[in-house]
Amino acid sequence: MSDEVAQFAELCRDETALVSRLIVFLEQEQQLLVTRALLGLEELAQQKDQALDLLSIKGRERQLLAHKLGLKSVADVRAWVSDKAEPRSAWVQLEDTLQKALVLNQFNGRYIDQGLQSSQKALSVLKAAAASSMGYGRDGSQGQISFGGRHFGSA
Repeated sequence: MSDEVAQFAELCRDETALVSRLIVFLEQEQQLLVTRALLGLEELAQQKDQALDLLSIKGRERQLLAHKLGLKSVADVRAWVSDKAEPRSAWVQLEDTLQKALVLNQFNGRYIDQGLQSSQKALSVLKAAAASSMGYGRDGSQGQISFGGRHFGSA
């Protein structure tokens, strides 16, 4: 096996290990979200960011090697590894692990979005209730409560 073939397989295995680490963080995040133990999310987000940074570096290394080998797409990689047992195994494992991370991340994102929507609806109801209890101003208009200008999901 050539050095580049072995290097590709090793990079895939290294990347799979990092994605597996990310999966642990995503599963912990999911548990915190579902149990509403939100205080642990900030520290976990920092750990996820560090894992994503390492994953990005390792992914770039693999992409550079793939480009050097003339592999420009996932289809090219699949065709190239088809007759190479070790890189094929490492590549398939990486794809499977990435798919699991993607599913977990999408679930967590949807769960967070649903929570934000519920919070926005609750704030609207509370704001309307507070405004209706204020009575009317001198000009005959109903008072309005301001809760600030930021909206959830905005920076």
